[in-house]
Amino acid sequence: QVLAGVYPISQLQEPYSAVGYLAARLPLPSLLQLRPPSAAAGWTAWDICEAWAEKRGYKTARTARNDVYRAANSILRLAAEGRLRLCLRPPGYAAQKGEDPSPIR
Repeated sequence: QVLAGVYPISQLQEPYSAVGYLAARLPLPSLLQLRPPSAAAGWTAWDICEAWAEKRGYKTARTARNDVYRAANSILRLAAEGRLRLCLRPPGYAAQKGEDPSPIR
């Protein structure tokens, strides 16, 4: 609903799951040109938001830590505005057309 523009991004209390949804379907770290996380376990939604906050300079007011919430909202706004393209094909579309089922890059 958020990515479709039905639910306002500013009303989200927890935007990290929506970022995780995007990250599962798009190569967000390479699209946003983010530095890899220090842990070798791979990217999580939190890691992506933290790296984006670091890159954009989003800091909290008092403690000057990375503002991960603001970074998550920023990533969702990029997707909602169409700057990050999310294309979902209907189930069975690739098999019917005889195409490679890999996502569009």
